[in-house]
Amino acid sequence: MIWVKKSMGLLLIGFILFMYPIDKLWSGGSKKENASIKLRKTLGREHRKEGIHDGNNVLTIFFNYGDIGNWWGDADRLQTGIYPKGSGHSYFAEFTPFVGAEVRDRYNITRHIFSDGLGDVGRADMSPQGYQWGFEPIPGYADEDQDYIAMSDARDDDGPDKIPNSGDDDGKPDSWPWVWPDRPDWIDPRSGVPFWSGQYGAYSRADQESYFRMNDYFNDEFQFWPDPDDSSKRGLAIEVEVRGYQWADPAAEDIIIFTYWVNNTGKYTYERTVFGMYGDADVGEQQDNSDDLSEFNKDDDIVYQWDSNLWSNADGGFKPAYFGWKFLESPGDPLDGEDNDGDGLPGADGNPWDESQEDRIDNDMDWDPTIDDVGTDGKGPSHPEYPGPDHDGTEGNGVPDPGEPNFEYTDNDESDQIGLTSFASVDWKLQTIYLADDELTWQQTVPGTFTKPEQLVDIVMHYGSAYFKLPPRPDPNSRRKFAISMVMGMDRDDLIRNAKTMQQIYDKDYNFARPPLKPNVKAVAGDGKVTLYWDKFAERSRDPIYGYDFEGYVIYRATDPGFIENNIITDTYGNPSFNKPVAQFDLVDGLKGPHPIGLDGVQFNMGNDEGLQYVFVDSGQTWAGPIENGQLYFYAVCSYDKGYDKDFYERGLSEIENLLPHAPAICSKRIQFDATGVVTFLDVNTVMVTPNAPAAGFIQPPNLKVENQMVRRLSGTATGEIVVEPMDPLRIPVDGKYQITFNDTSHIEPPDTTFYVMDLRVYTDTVAVDTNFVLLNHKNIVPSSLSVLSLDDPSKIFQIDVDYEVGFELGNIRAIKGGGLPYQDGDNIHYMAVSYQFYPIVDSPYINGEGANEFFDGLRLFVHNDELEVSRQRSHWLVGDSLQHYMAQYGLIGPDDQIPDRNQKTPNFRFEVQRYPGNGIKVPYDFHIVFYDSIVSKSANNKYCNFRIFNITTDDTADFAFFDVNKDSLVNDQDVISPTTLVNNRKTPTWQVKFWQPEDIIITRDSLDAAGEPVTKDGDTLRIIVDTVFVEKIAPKPGDIFYMAVDKPFSSNDVFEFNTNSYNFYLSKEEVEHRSELDDVAVVPNPYVVTASWEPKHFYTSGRGIRKIDFIHLPPRCTIKIFTLRGYLVDTIEHDSYVTDGSESWDLVSKDGMEIAYGVYFYHVSTPSGDKRIGKFAVIK
Repeated sequence: MIWVKKSMGLLLIGFILFMYPIDKLWSGGSKKENASIKLRKTLGREHRKEGIHDGNNVLTIFFNYGDIGNWWGDADRLQTGIYPKGSGHSYFAEFTPFVGAEVRDRYNITRHIFSDGLGDVGRADMSPQGYQWGFEPIPGYADEDQDYIAMSDARDDDGPDKIPNSGDDDGKPDSWPWVWPDRPDWIDPRSGVPFWSGQYGAYSRADQESYFRMNDYFNDEFQFWPDPDDSSKRGLAIEVEVRGYQWADPAAEDIIIFTYWVNNTGKYTYERTVFGMYGDADVGEQQDNSDDLSEFNKDDDIVYQWDSNLWSNADGGFKPAYFGWKFLESPGDPLDGEDNDGDGLPGADGNPWDESQEDRIDNDMDWDPTIDDVGTDGKGPSHPEYPGPDHDGTEGNGVPDPGEPNFEYTDNDESDQIGLTSFASVDWKLQTIYLADDELTWQQTVPGTFTKPEQLVDIVMHYGSAYFKLPPRPDPNSRRKFAISMVMGMDRDDLIRNAKTMQQIYDKDYNFARPPLKPNVKAVAGDGKVTLYWDKFAERSRDPIYGYDFEGYVIYRATDPGFIENNIITDTYGNPSFNKPVAQFDLVDGLKGPHPIGLDGVQFNMGNDEGLQYVFVDSGQTWAGPIENGQLYFYAVCSYDKGYDKDFYERGLSEIENLLPHAPAICSKRIQFDATGVVTFLDVNTVMVTPNAPAAGFIQPPNLKVENQMVRRLSGTATGEIVVEPMDPLRIPVDGKYQITFNDTSHIEPPDTTFYVMDLRVYTDTVAVDTNFVLLNHKNIVPSSLSVLSLDDPSKIFQIDVDYEVGFELGNIRAIKGGGLPYQDGDNIHYMAVSYQFYPIVDSPYINGEGANEFFDGLRLFVHNDELEVSRQRSHWLVGDSLQHYMAQYGLIGPDDQIPDRNQKTPNFRFEVQRYPGNGIKVPYDFHIVFYDSIVSKSANNKYCNFRIFNITTDDTADFAFFDVNKDSLVNDQDVISPTTLVNNRKTPTWQVKFWQPEDIIITRDSLDAAGEPVTKDGDTLRIIVDTVFVEKIAPKPGDIFYMAVDKPFSSNDVFEFNTNSYNFYLSKEEVEHRSELDDVAVVPNPYVVTASWEPKHFYTSGRGIRKIDFIHLPPRCTIKIFTLRGYLVDTIEHDSYVTDGSESWDLVSKDGMEIAYGVYFYHVSTPSGDKRIGKFAVIK
């Protein structure tokens, strides 16, 4: 039980100090040395950091001194060994690696020294001074200005706006250091940001990977100095590289792996070394951990544990899963001349090989120069983050080099593993497994020592791998690797299947299927709906093996952050395997329906060739049911790839042939939360959102268009449409101003026009002057807008390519050595102010109304381009003010004259406009055909006429051809007019208009027989003419103008601007308050009966958890007062929210901090303008 463990731990501290041998309490140094040691211990603990592994269904906290899990506090226990993620069910208390060796101390006494990372202060090996005799973190492997371990998928969210990867962040994932101590040259030259320091190269092979280093230099328990030349190194001078791996793929989603590289940094050769792992699993949680059963399989090196009655009484009762613990990879011993792992790999003499990962030999001969010769950074040209050839010349040199795939430490087969050699298991209460007792631990890890697992108790255990020789540096064999894995399963069979998958991952050197990158998702709460929108970042993914294989998006919705409620798609064995999405969008490529490669009998649905979308509005139309206002929802937009099958290359689904088939890989969805259910972390592809009605008086902002004059044309004649949609009102800046431009391809067939959006605001970033590239806050810099000032001398002018170099696309800048910008000299850092504008949208081809343009500042842009074609819809006879304007322009009337009253009606000649048949040239010009009272022109085909044609696009007259049917020089029935253009100095027709005079209307009726039935002949009804209505023919008269309109595509001549000032009317609180009314203010739920559906799950072992009701339809600013029936003021709430949110929550706690009693309450809502609303609500037990 948890309280037993806590109390026993506290009692043990005093007991241990009292019973400790005197030689263990003596540090062996002077007072000055002891003071220095104490300070060193304090500093060591200051470098401690924590991390959360949650890259799949398993979540656990871990620490950079070796401990995995933390059982001694409610909050941390709820982040320890949680499965499935989001359930709150913890499966272990803690795990830690330990390393031990046999030494001779300064008194020539044989000692067995062990170092570990145990976090349990009651059982940890503690010094009398209060520091731990064990591992402590090595600084430099995480950003020292934050508290977390470096994670491969860490977000860049250190800017003030707290929006990941936004313009105010520094470009570096927050938990990473700026320089990796072990890989100082692994820096992206384009940005100055480090690459990930992976074991297999400058990238991560897992979906989520952690990395830190620790050493045991603080373990001065014994009188032993492993390095006579460095007294600061104590313990065994062991340094350990630690990595954790998780994959989100359904085949590996129940697994977490930790690897350990043990390095001897001292001067002492350890002839007998032990590595082991200590673990305290609690299946069914701590409140139900005393009835566990376990089995140990020595052949497979796996221990698994389960609840004896398959039921836990903790947390209201649940069926616990199985927990497995596998010694995945034991240290190799390349120095004993034996084939310890029995793999039989032949050596040069034909005998089994004593393999090594440090002998510069490809022991298993699987290095392939055609695909593996990628250099020491592990990245070749096919890698998505390929920075170019390795500077050390190892790429493409024809020989294997460390760091390349399938060679040395990247090839697991080259380790001569000695296997598992000891196992011990006892009841936790007995304390006969006790890492603080080094000698006891040594005896329990003697090779061949295996105890039968205890049953029906709170089991604690450790296993070991021994002995192996560990020489010091620079011996290449001073480094050994071991790995352990934790695996979960719904039952024993499921656990064993997952364990086999885990072994496959290991056999492939952890080179498991990788999903695409994650899209960046945002959410907008609405009234009974939620709108999601995301970018196309995932579509840039390139798998190092399978190439560009992105396929689509699935969208998940849940009311729990672990998405457990929709994990309802089961495999053949009835185990949950997939979440059920509420929406799916995929490429139109013929890959649809169930994927040909399945997993345990279930195949992923690839979609229905729906086409990609980037907006999803959930208004309750899906299988998941309606959207309830006030309910907190969690959404994830997950990208997935195509997978692979044997015919994918022939079908055009893959660019690479003859690859191994695999099921589609889906990216992870990570949301972290604390013990109260409050979310503490959202990954970039996840959001949390509470739909609610907007504030009273709120009006949805309109789209911006040219038609409503909210998009202003600066130049050009294109007729296409531009629509700016306010997707996310809260992200729209009040001072936004933007310009839209197009490239010049209007005469290209077929057109390939693209466009740009330029943010016209000027941004100024202050950055350090460095000869390495540093990132600015925005990408896609406008070259002509950039200027640089030195803060040392703001009056001095600097020149690009002389004083500094700029990467406009990536948004980075660096000083040129020898230029005028002063850069770092020693510790003196100089700064420069870089001012610029940038393009939120660059070279976008989406001009046909697609919703695929990038979102920016809460806005979504649609461009509807027109093809170059004469417009049947817009061509017409001019009337009214338009006619008067152009008659004045063409000199038919004076500028201030009205249209003369000539009793002349608008011409009613019908017309048809089209491209001139045959060889008509498509020109982007509009024309006016202006009629006069005399013969004024001669056409290109020598016909006289009473009209002229004006090119109103170029503001010039136009030549034309006139096909005068009755040769009267006037426009009559079936006459044709065609403007011409010069082609090779020849006047060539372009468009044409053909006129018809209106026809008389003939009225008919059916012929009837005597019975009144229609008379028919040969099946046709006979009709007779009853009457003829003669229609007046109104031909064009002097002063009439025909407008021949042409739809014109966008070109470089077209420039538009728009700003967001107009949204102030819709989004300012003052404007909304002016329109607001309080009639709709209400409380939900009303009555409140015991609980509300939207209250979050809590994980405390006692207590009520969070309660809340919502006040809705509030104005943007108001005061809410809550009273009892007797008029006692219970609480006062000040509501001041965005205009899109008209709700305010109350936790049913009074102003005195007490939970309210059941009963009826009044509420009083008042606004700053004096408006009031009074209502009541009930709380029922």
